[in-house]
Amino acid sequence: MVQKIKTMQNETGQEKEYIRIILEQISSQLKLKNPEYWQQRDFENLSNQIEEKSGISLSVSTLKRISKRQFQHIPQKNTLNALAQLIDYKDWYDFKLQNPLLEEKEVGTKRVKKELKLNRKFVFLPLFGAVVLLIVILILNSETAQSYSEARFSSRKNVSEGVPNTVIFDYDISMYDIDSAFIQQSWDMRRRAEIKKGEKYSTSVYYFPGYHRAKLLINDQLVKEIPVYITTSGWLQLIQNPMNDLIPIYVQGNENSEGRLYISPETVKNNNVDLADNKHFTSFYYVNDDFNGDSDNFTFETRIKNSLDEGGRTCQFCEISIFGEFGRHFLQFCDPGCIGSLYLKFGDEYTSGKNNDLSAFGTDLNHWNDVKMVFKNKMVSVFLNGEEIYKTSYQNSNGLIKGVSYRFAGSGSVDYAQLYDTIPKLVFSEDFEAL
Repeated sequence: MVQKIKTMQNETGQEKEYIRIILEQISSQLKLKNPEYWQQRDFENLSNQIEEKSGISLSVSTLKRISKRQFQHIPQKNTLNALAQLIDYKDWYDFKLQNPLLEEKEVGTKRVKKELKLNRKFVFLPLFGAVVLLIVILILNSETAQSYSEARFSSRKNVSEGVPNTVIFDYDISMYDIDSAFIQQSWDMRRRAEIKKGEKYSTSVYYFPGYHRAKLLINDQLVKEIPVYITTSGWLQLIQNPMNDLIPIYVQGNENSEGRLYISPETVKNNNVDLADNKHFTSFYYVNDDFNGDSDNFTFETRIKNSLDEGGRTCQFCEISIFGEFGRHFLQFCDPGCIGSLYLKFGDEYTSGKNNDLSAFGTDLNHWNDVKMVFKNKMVSVFLNGEEIYKTSYQNSNGLIKGVSYRFAGSGSVDYAQLYDTIPKLVFSEDFEAL
């Protein structure tokens, strides 16, 4: 029994060492700091990339515990597989196979030297046999992702259009022995609810529009994914409350006649948001079948500003998103002094200002800026005020276009929005004159 306990302790120590190594490799390949210094946005970005790459949903809190190695038990095999697949290993076993530990050489130097004095004829064969036996044991005992193909998962909206919107999920996982199961609204780990094996229904309130991908997770494994299309009737205007960013404040109507989309600081203040905190965002959504097309082949043109005189916050951050069936394209602009905090995403490819030169996306947002995105066969060109500033490509398609959104730090403005197909034919146009 004592020997068995020692063996288990040794295996746990080895797994912790492997976790340290995988974290170092992730930091190196993704050009991040030491895992101990990862920040909230790093964890959120990692969580998104892991899910896109492996299909396994790891929460930010889970990644934080792993990064600090604050766990009593070794993480589940699915979790370790997801970390390995993030940096292109087949799974956790493949990662360990390609990164053998050097513990015996580094820690047990005296014992290694002593063993080298033995007759090689009597050492090689037993050692070779032990290695073969160990590989066989690892293969037999390695946990493969369980198939949950018989699980049932569907949804229905309580109202046909608008937000908030309660969605009723119908599910059946009664045929499985499980440790945990969840339904998650979308990519956001915070929007998940635990479900029980013996129950059949779970409700979830969607506060933001979009073409969401609801997920059924069993034992940290993504089992099924279904679309939940939460649409708007025209433009939805909202304030993202810094006190509770999960539930926004909806703004009715357009408050001015200047032919733009805009929420003033006065309106923000009248909705009980403290402007002195300097943390709020304003957003605009148009999500319905009027805004449509192929997300790999289209042109989108718009004009934006985030003036400090009109309620823009420090850094004057602005994000434009094009929603698709399987994700979103987005790009961000800001004051030139804040470009290190920018992110871009086209298809499945993320680009961070922390380790890429995104200085071209720094601009004077106190004045109107013309933005143009041209997509052609998964190639993207971005133009700012008539000048091409960025070009890239991506692999995975987002499918059909489902909507557009703008997000500003503080109060920002949109002057117009136009969507063209490949002909090019104008398929959507808004100048906000009639709002």
